[in-house]
Amino acid sequence: MKIIYSDAHQGHAGAMELRRETFVPMAECPERMAAILAALAGAGFDDTLAPDTFGLEEAGRIHDPDFLRFLETAYPMWLERHGPGTTAFARTFGMRGMAQKPRMDNVDAMLSAYTFDIFAPIVAGTWTAIRSALDVALTGASLIQAGAPSVFSLCRPPGHHASGDLAGGYCYLNNAAIAAQNFLDRGASRVAILDIDYHHGNGTQRIFYDRDDVLFVSLHGRPEEEYPFLLGYADETGHGAGEGFNLNLPMPPGTRIDTYMTAMETAAARIAAFAPDVLVLSLGVDTFDGDPVGGFCLQTPDYLRLGQAVAKLGLPTHFVMEGGYSVAALGQNVSNVLTGYLQR
Repeated sequence: MKIIYSDAHQGHAGAMELRRETFVPMAECPERMAAILAALAGAGFDDTLAPDTFGLEEAGRIHDPDFLRFLETAYPMWLERHGPGTTAFARTFGMRGMAQKPRMDNVDAMLSAYTFDIFAPIVAGTWTAIRSALDVALTGASLIQAGAPSVFSLCRPPGHHASGDLAGGYCYLNNAAIAAQNFLDRGASRVAILDIDYHHGNGTQRIFYDRDDVLFVSLHGRPEEEYPFLLGYADETGHGAGEGFNLNLPMPPGTRIDTYMTAMETAAARIAAFAPDVLVLSLGVDTFDGDPVGGFCLQTPDYLRLGQAVAKLGLPTHFVMEGGYSVAALGQNVSNVLTGYLQR
């Protein structure tokens, strides 16, 4: 399996996040990629490729043009307005009754309009990292289209919380959604996205919620008690043409592998019935027991079973990296998913 990776993400670093009333270094950090690469090399995954370079046209198939402009220009504008040595955060967030379009010459207004939480900081290297992740995702999609049975796009930052015009939850561009649209634009009739990150892929759901050419299936922590709280419920099944093409499988805190695999069987049955041309797998391993922002209790050997379950679908599979923040175990957990997939 080819691994697509670029180290251009490394400048997206140094921001802090608020966790339990304390500011701590961001869990979504460059060290995550180093841990994954080391574990993959140790497991014999040595076919690593640099991404090709793509324009923003592919991202524009999913994301609003003004949102893309915001992401590209936010940090230079922030520096001009607030000076160096700081991180760009929103002061307020758009709420009901606050629907005015932002002034595109005011970075604080843009941050308020185009981010939905405090977990989308922007620093000097953020835009370069965002563009790199886009290239990594689209290069993987191109290889699948050229006949590769599986590819791993090692994207950073992740993407599944980003919707058409909102960044949040460590996510800026929705790499998996952009890849899915790219498959459709190049001849696929139907694409399934399976999201196994601990947190619901609210951005991906919003992007495809009214459509019947993309099936979105998500296994995640119950939104009653887990981020992102306001989406991810089981009764969210799609709207209009998309009715029946969104499947949420929320599970309670402390979920272990047997319960998880029961949900995976439900997901697999729905994907098989949809009969997609390709599967995009939003690969998050923050389901691991002890992940600092997770709440499930999966163990490292369990990820072999997850990979095997994905392989059993028998579909061309594009793995796109999402979350997973227990750096000590992260690499082995990711490696086990891919190993289990190839074993099958």
